Amino acid sequence: MSGVDFEDQLCEGALVLHGLDDAISGVSDCGRLIYSYEKVLKIFEDRDRMSPEEAEEWVGHNIMGVQPNGEGFIILYLRDEWFGS
Repeated sequence: MSGVDFEDQLCEGALVLHGLDDAISGVSDCGRLIYSYEKVLKIFEDRDRMSPEEAEEWVGHNIMGVQPNGEGFIILYLRDEWFGS
């Protein structure tokens, strides 16, 4: 995972989003992976050639929709993304 192995720090049931290693920001103290929302979107825009709007919709439905499974994962929103510039 992104050149750093977090697997020994993950709790049982934590979700690993395959293909999104470059969006991993770290691991929480409770053993869940932390993904950067901005980087997740950028991966889908670049890799899958989605528009920003398509990526946001796809992530909202297909990524955020699986979060309640198991221990889930954490999405990191940058302050500017959440509160505006």
